[in-house]
Amino acid sequence: MDGQAVVELAVSLPILLLLILGLINLGMLVNTQINLTQAAWEGARAGATVADPAHGDAEIIGAVRQAAIGLNRDTVRIEIDPMQNQPPRNQPWPLPRGQPLTVRLEYPLTLTLPMTISVPVRAQAVSRMEYQNP
Repeated sequence: MDGQAVVELAVSLPILLLLILGLINLGMLVNTQINLTQAAWEGARAGATVADPAHGDAEIIGAVRQAAIGLNRDTVRIEIDPMQNQPPRNQPWPLPRGQPLTVRLEYPLTLTLPMTISVPVRAQAVSRMEYQNP
């Protein structure tokens, strides 16, 4: 009887450990996705209401980095469409008011399964620009 319990434990323990490790990694992935999505929305909102159109991209990048809580902020790749030197953001009044601004983020998340893998986590947010160029 005692030997049977040890054999059952030896068979089932690796499977249970892999399941627990998988659930922990899934939680990390979901948490990273939520944080990255929130950071994209914060960047899009900052870009829609920039105080100084000449430094709009810097405001967007700053908002994304400030909102990327729990992530390595230096490895978050930020793509802004359109950039501040591209139309309609560089056009005179009444543009860019009402035009869409897209902020795309990508973050390389390292998961530790039985082997270490890197998964790119992506998020995107679109907002209408509310400011007008002078």
